[in-house]
Amino acid sequence: MIFYGTNASRLKDGRLSNVTCPNCDNQTHMTYSVFGKYAYIYWIPFFPIGKENILECDSCKKTFKLKELPQQIQNKFELEKHTGVPIKHFAGFGVIAIIIAFVMYSSSQNKANNLKYINAPEIGDVYSIDGSEKGYYSTMRVKEVTSDSIYLIVNDYEVDKKSGINDIDVDKNYTNEEYHISKAGIIELYNNETIFEIDRD
Repeated sequence: MIFYGTNASRLKDGRLSNVTCPNCDNQTHMTYSVFGKYAYIYWIPFFPIGKENILECDSCKKTFKLKELPQQIQNKFELEKHTGVPIKHFAGFGVIAIIIAFVMYSSSQNKANNLKYINAPEIGDVYSIDGSEKGYYSTMRVKEVTSDSIYLIVNDYEVDKKSGINDIDVDKNYTNEEYHISKAGIIELYNNETIFEIDRD
């Protein structure tokens, strides 16, 4: 469930002097509060959606929205120095930017590691590969490495989602039959994306 909605935070308090209250007709003061309204998702502010100005008569204590008051009071209010939109009301965009940056960095690091592993294979490396049919995926494990070749054992199981590969990468699922391939051949499988991920403990 996604929790979203709108909320407001108090931005500023102030006071207007020598105004006539439309409720009690007294020449008095009015205190005011400026509220910044914002939209949120999971209680994180994402963007501002305006301000609301509430004023209270010091004499009769009746509260008004600014637009409910006479133009003279509105004009006096507008002459006050008000605060702008706080940065915290854009916090959600900051969170998204950080997540995107982290994902991009992680992806870049992962590609760099894959390239390193494919060019210098080690016993125990696990290659995530395309399965026997389109949309299916499996794994191969490096059992032995020589100067120019790699010996692999293949997983007997396949999954229909890449995210499920870790579930089948267990010792009992690998066949005892070895497959031999040159180092150049394994690099070619990586370059054409038959091998799309390499895990190393």
